[in-house]
Amino acid sequence: MKKLLALLMVLCMMACMTACGGAGDDKKTTEAPQAGTQGGTEAPGTTEAPGTEAPGTEAPTQGGSTEQVVLRFASWALGTVEDNNLERQMIAAFEKAYPHIKIEIAEDIVDPWNDALNTAAAGGNLPDVSLIAALPTAVANQWALDLTDLAKNDPEWSKVPASLIESGTYNDKLYGIPTALHLAGFFINADYFEEMNVDPLEPGFAWDDFEDAVEKLHNPSEGKAALRVVDDFVNFLPYLWDDNQGWFTYDGNQLNLNSKEFIRAVKTTKNFRSYSWAGLTEDQKAQSAGEGKSDWDAWTQGYTAIWYDGTWGCGNYPNDLPYEAKFIGLSEGKSVIVPDYCFISSTTEHPEEAWEFVKFMFWGTQGINTRMDLDEADDGVSWAALPLNTDEAIIDRFFKNYPVEGVEEVFRGMNDNGTVVEANKFVPGYTNARYEGMTGITIGDSEANMWGVLNACFGGELNIDDIADQMNEKANAFIKAERDAIDKATK
Repeated sequence: MKKLLALLMVLCMMACMTACGGAGDDKKTTEAPQAGTQGGTEAPGTTEAPGTEAPGTEAPTQGGSTEQVVLRFASWALGTVEDNNLERQMIAAFEKAYPHIKIEIAEDIVDPWNDALNTAAAGGNLPDVSLIAALPTAVANQWALDLTDLAKNDPEWSKVPASLIESGTYNDKLYGIPTALHLAGFFINADYFEEMNVDPLEPGFAWDDFEDAVEKLHNPSEGKAALRVVDDFVNFLPYLWDDNQGWFTYDGNQLNLNSKEFIRAVKTTKNFRSYSWAGLTEDQKAQSAGEGKSDWDAWTQGYTAIWYDGTWGCGNYPNDLPYEAKFIGLSEGKSVIVPDYCFISSTTEHPEEAWEFVKFMFWGTQGINTRMDLDEADDGVSWAALPLNTDEAIIDRFFKNYPVEGVEEVFRGMNDNGTVVEANKFVPGYTNARYEGMTGITIGDSEANMWGVLNACFGGELNIDDIADQMNEKANAFIKAERDAIDKATK
């Protein structure tokens, strides 16, 4: 009843006030849409949202422009008109705040996403704004507009986390706009720690304390594991030990897979496998989670103590987990940022209006307030991402009733403690360098790809000391191939 009354009051206010514009961040109803999960059916136009206005803001001037403008927008996060999810409600709120700008859904951009964008580009019909799963594709193909001047002239852009601004920048030119932010790091089962009489790890924990806790928490005889899965640890461990090495050792130019930190990370991951749920025997697993159950079942039922995951599921944890979950990030207060991106078309006729649209939708102060208003007013939608804005008032409001302890503390410490951005959406050639690229290294009777080689190192079939130089050379060749295309497009 309170939400209904609040909504009626807002609608009445909107009928007599000039609407306001702004900025925001993006997510869908129940699950957070991940970049790479393109799809969903688009429908023309938008459904009118129960729009609300951010308090204390004034109507945007848009440089005094009153010319009617239509912007085409391609997104896999829109659902259907009938869903009227949070993204569609945000579009409707933007149109109300900016009555001279109409947003048209680009229905021709569907899976396979990049193929559809390529076809649109070839026909001179790129959407003005489009989500993109791999930003280097848009930059190398010259689909993306250089946004450096637009960002420089917008004082709010500095409120976006610095590591995300850097990740969307190539050769000192900005091309990628973040559309969502999640943190990834370690969650702990606080009840499990208490049961095993181990002091719970807290945000800012030391790595030595983490390794000590893993030793104490592993209880295979009762079908319980210290860790859930560990194979992703190799992506961020080198960064914990050397700030100059980012995700999977990427330093902004190349990978460093022959560094002592990476070699240590591979060996640490190999060791941690024996403390993970995957390292238990089938009989041990059956004692707790049940016969044939997965690591996911063990996690949700409370039979693992520590797991690496993202904040996109936090809204469900109080209801879905039979124990108290806490987020502790990475050691020394560091954390992983998992973003999504969009770009503005290099062929758009309305770059300023497109900038205002992405600002309102994803990262600007006013739009984020509007997004929170809509979320609070409608029980049928949920914003699963974190704010793409470090404004104190936004952070205070967003975390007022956040359901998982620790996330706010780690989020507030991002600038001081450091973050590494997950690389697969912004590093050129990453998919081949990390997973699919062939290595020239034989396992059994066949040549293995990058993931196969790492997996063999984790399992003890190969020794990372023997092959690190070869892996590094191959991986950087994949990085260089796409980076050369980006250099050609941007220099």
